[in-house]
Amino acid sequence: MYQLMVFLHILGAIVFALGHGTSIAVAFRLKKETEHPRIAALLDASSWSTGIMYVGLLLIVGPGIALGFMGDYWGQWWLWLSIGVLIVVLGTMYGMAAPYYMRVRAATGATMRAESVDPGQASAALESLATSSRPMVLALIGGVGIVVILWLMVAQPG
Repeated sequence: MYQLMVFLHILGAIVFALGHGTSIAVAFRLKKETEHPRIAALLDASSWSTGIMYVGLLLIVGPGIALGFMGDYWGQWWLWLSIGVLIVVLGTMYGMAAPYYMRVRAATGATMRAESVDPGQASAALESLATSSRPMVLALIGGVGIVVILWLMVAQPG
């Protein structure tokens, strides 16, 4: 049973990366797009892929909790630090990405979760795409977080 949980935990990381990969690619591609329908289509693809990402996250967390009990790891500092890093990274990335991309989504008329905005706000939101460092900052935060968590899970420093 332990090996099955390890398998599901690793599978979850792979599914998470596959689902999140679309959003990462879209974030960088948006900087080069100027046509509203193309931007809207990219944002819709990104929104759709986040469903896959959340399935992966569930597969990471569920078996991860089980492994914590099965391996008697709950008293280990590295496990708690891993959980803390995951929570901080997820919260930071969501807090930085969601409001920004919601404004861009609304500005382009993207169909998923779109709100209407006035043309002035739409123009400002789209102009910010070309100059925004947000995709790089988010990639850096997520990348460093994944590396730290991976190291903690593999090394299990005592």
